[in-house]
Amino acid sequence: MTATDGAASLDDLFDAERVARISSELDLRAPNREALESIAWAVALHYDIQQKPAPFRGIADVATGVGKTYVMAGVIEYFADEGVRNFAVITPGTTILRKTVAQFTAGTPKSLLKGMEVAPLVITSENFASPMVRAAMDDPDEVKLFVFTVQSLTKPTTKQGKKTHEFNENLGAAFYQRLTKAEDLFVIADEEHCYHGPAFSKAVDDLEPRVLLGLTATPHSRTPEEEIVFRYPLAAAIADKLVKTPVLVGRKDDRSDPTTKLLDGISLLELKAQAVAVYSEGKDVAPVTPLMLVVAQTTAEADEIKGTLEDPNFLDGRYQGKVLVVHSSAPDEALEALDKLEEPGSPYTVVVSVGMLKEGWDNKSVYVLASMRASVSTILTEQTLGRGLRLPFGEYTGIEILDTLEVLGHERYEQLLRKANVLNEQFVDRRTRAVLVKNAQGQYVPTVETTHVSAPVIATPEEQEAGGSGAGATVAGDAVEAAAAGAVAIGDAVSGGDDSDSATPDAVPAGVPTIVSVEDHTANAQVQVEQMSSQLVPTPGLPSLKVPRLKMGAPTVFFSLADITNVDPFRKLGTRIASDPEKELRRTRLSARRIKGKDGLLQTELVTAPAVDRVTGAVQTVPLAQSREHLLDMLLTASVVPARAVERNAAQPLLDALLDGLGDKAEVILSAFPDRAAAGLIELVTDEHRKVASKPTYSEVVELNEFNKVRTARAATSTDLIGLFSTSVGYEGYKRSMYVQDWFHSSTERKVANIIDAEDAIKFWVRLQNGDLPILWTGAKEYNPDFVVVENDGAHWIVEVKMNAQMKSEEVAGKREAAQRWANYVNADVTVEAAWHYLLLSEDDVDAAKGSWEALKSLGA
Repeated sequence: MTATDGAASLDDLFDAERVARISSELDLRAPNREALESIAWAVALHYDIQQKPAPFRGIADVATGVGKTYVMAGVIEYFADEGVRNFAVITPGTTILRKTVAQFTAGTPKSLLKGMEVAPLVITSENFASPMVRAAMDDPDEVKLFVFTVQSLTKPTTKQGKKTHEFNENLGAAFYQRLTKAEDLFVIADEEHCYHGPAFSKAVDDLEPRVLLGLTATPHSRTPEEEIVFRYPLAAAIADKLVKTPVLVGRKDDRSDPTTKLLDGISLLELKAQAVAVYSEGKDVAPVTPLMLVVAQTTAEADEIKGTLEDPNFLDGRYQGKVLVVHSSAPDEALEALDKLEEPGSPYTVVVSVGMLKEGWDNKSVYVLASMRASVSTILTEQTLGRGLRLPFGEYTGIEILDTLEVLGHERYEQLLRKANVLNEQFVDRRTRAVLVKNAQGQYVPTVETTHVSAPVIATPEEQEAGGSGAGATVAGDAVEAAAAGAVAIGDAVSGGDDSDSATPDAVPAGVPTIVSVEDHTANAQVQVEQMSSQLVPTPGLPSLKVPRLKMGAPTVFFSLADITNVDPFRKLGTRIASDPEKELRRTRLSARRIKGKDGLLQTELVTAPAVDRVTGAVQTVPLAQSREHLLDMLLTASVVPARAVERNAAQPLLDALLDGLGDKAEVILSAFPDRAAAGLIELVTDEHRKVASKPTYSEVVELNEFNKVRTARAATSTDLIGLFSTSVGYEGYKRSMYVQDWFHSSTERKVANIIDAEDAIKFWVRLQNGDLPILWTGAKEYNPDFVVVENDGAHWIVEVKMNAQMKSEEVAGKREAAQRWANYVNADVTVEAAWHYLLLSEDDVDAAKGSWEALKSLGA
């Protein structure tokens, strides 16, 4: 953030590697990583390229439920690394203030510091006057994070405002005045849409910040478009399955009394609770307590709803003492009580709020959202809908009832169908992000990419028929057609890129808002809960699958030859040597010699060597096998290679590639230049060491575990392996699968299953689930591949299937390398008899293979 020569480029000013490191350490989701990138280059562009005056003003519009706080943490980490020492977070109230303080305080349950290198000192109106904080404020090396409410800025006559604006003896000035002296002040306005009055603008302007960054999910209508540096709308979050899929529920009959609506919501809520219990036990994860959020219009109505639910005659009185009412007259206190809902033993399962709950409440357990009077379209405003969008288990479970948010309004089902096109508008938006591309000079050039995103509302085929003829059925049909048209934009949400672009009857497509009737939806949920209780075990009679378990840890300086997954540089080295051995091998410092170390063991070191004679036919040749052994010995005693028995096996692919590049000249060249060829090999290995030294560590195989995972069966099943595809269906009828039922994230994955199941050269296969074969790939993140395929000859293949658009992403490249390293380590271990391989397939690869397993292996990366 320091002004430089106007000719500077973002290649010099934007640190892509720092963004990648921070994203890994904080485990940022893709849109949050893109937000950090956009903010970083926009600030660099403002100051270092365009050389504009302070302040930089920008807005990051990140959909509710995606994780704005992680963007905040990433921003603090990035700019602290650039030298910024004074950060300030402005919150709309004390509840979000307390939440922010906890997130940047070590030891709290939701602390983000464990993923950050910088640990800022949190300063609030409660502690800024202490001697310790005074000393920190004077320390130019201490990273400070000031957190205060907007009221303490804009209302100096209030209790908090007086604290920040009145003279303080310890500070020698008012706290607010001290902030104005921080030349690098970086202000983050959380829930930025709340602050658009003149008092706020003046208070912030008077602080004279260098950067003013707003974070929000709903930018104010008066926000200038040029200030929005990143936009990730709710439509994209739903389509990308980063939040729950909304299901818009209406009744087929004319009943609309409050008691019926509450009963509908409670029925779905209790089915959710049963499903959570089964899922949590089967997956060995912490359960959550599903909640229903009821939106009331007035305090009197809220009290009436509470009375209905807690009446001894309502469902035998089982909701007595389980209803929490939030009154708008005391919003901060009410929100503080809401925070305790996630604590074990909380008695509440229903929350009744008057109007819209304020920002800052993000309980991930809300599964049902209901309103006694408001229409569904009113509930779909992001700040209301957002109260229930967060994923309880951090990601989609693949089980419909656990991945959806039921939205109940006062409309009948037929009314919802008739207004489907209007509802579609709630889920159509555009996203904006920074795209850094390199120009002809190799410099990063900032561009802005804007794309339209939609998650169109659809109705399942059966429920289109339920809508009858006329306008309702027509609109529902249009909605399905719109969903089909948007299938490519929303990835696997409908079809995963296949020709089949509709969900199967009774299923709610993941990532696509859906209109259903409460009668059919409740019946389908009941079936799901019943079938979830049935367990799947590996099919008897199949050979045993032994899955190696490696020791895996955080990045260290440890290195092994098995870490090298790309052997192409070694092949190219051989090719260069073969084309001109004298030129390639006479370079300075390209020779190796064996010496005896202090421990008495032989080791190899690189030395400067004089020129040697040309290679001629008169040179006495050494058998190729002997030269190869010499290369191996020299390599294994190099300082960069650890002295471990497994390195001998791990070195073989590198030697194979080198000799392949040398071709038919290998024997002659290695006879004439044995030590120089070894030096070239060692130098290349040293270069590779630099690349992988910071990656997660793998070591020896700890044990071979027999694969005997127990699955929970899918509620909906089908034996149609080539027809319409749905992510929520369990497919049956495979003859080589380890299980009688399998399910997939995309139709392309199902195509791969069909190919490998029909291949006679394959003994059996298994569709992996999370935790079956975890591979550490960056930071603390684990990569879970899609398949293990075992051939008749004993070869084991780890198979991963990706959409075309994902194939060039850094994440996919990192996972591929991690899996290849994993296979290298496993194959180098003498306790593992089977040979393991890795295969990455795109949609195009699968289509081009035309049903051939051999073709898949040749096409895959």
